[in-house]
Amino acid sequence: MFSRSQLSLAAHVLPTLHSDSVRVALAGRDALARAALRATLGSYDDLLVEELDTDARLLSRVRVVAPDLLVCDAVPHVLELLPRIECPVLLVLHDPRVAHEALAAGARGIILRDASPRRVHAAVRAVSEGLTVVDEELSGAIVPHPRGDAGLVEPLTHREGEVMQLLADGLTNKEIASRLGISDHTVKFHVNGILGKLGVETRTEAVVHAARLGIVVL
Repeated sequence: MFSRSQLSLAAHVLPTLHSDSVRVALAGRDALARAALRATLGSYDDLLVEELDTDARLLSRVRVVAPDLLVCDAVPHVLELLPRIECPVLLVLHDPRVAHEALAAGARGIILRDASPRRVHAAVRAVSEGLTVVDEELSGAIVPHPRGDAGLVEPLTHREGEVMQLLADGLTNKEIASRLGISDHTVKFHVNGILGKLGVETRTEAVVHAARLGIVVL
């Protein structure tokens, strides 16, 4: 079992080098995959990486408090555990077909296992800053029928554009309301308008499609 003493492993092994360092913990059942990710991420001096030598199934019994970010394989039992993991999670997908399920389960980012080192690094940095990240090659699995570059039914208003960017930043309706100084009800009204104009049904689809259209930056 992953003991409480092991919980502080990353805190001891990962010293703070500079203020914008990101503390990354790696977990998963595939030791070779973990080692490859550690080699990739370890080459960036702004990342402090520790490989947790444990099957991700044990994370259900753990409060991962030391790392800023957890990176692990998107296998079925991990998807079930996501709501109980208390730090942002970037999932490494082997099967693009589980992309939508991974985001719905609470992953803050999804990226393919064969993504380039540059993309993996960019995803880690983005998720650590509170953004939701979707590998470009996975977007089709989330929005199966994109409307194309001319996909807006009508242009977003200035306020809808502000709300859309905050959705892409991962904020909740309550957080958006506080940020913009408007009511929760007004935020819901704008979100519904955005979904209608983008021709999608969920917030996740809206973020992916808006990014594809260049309306927001992930």
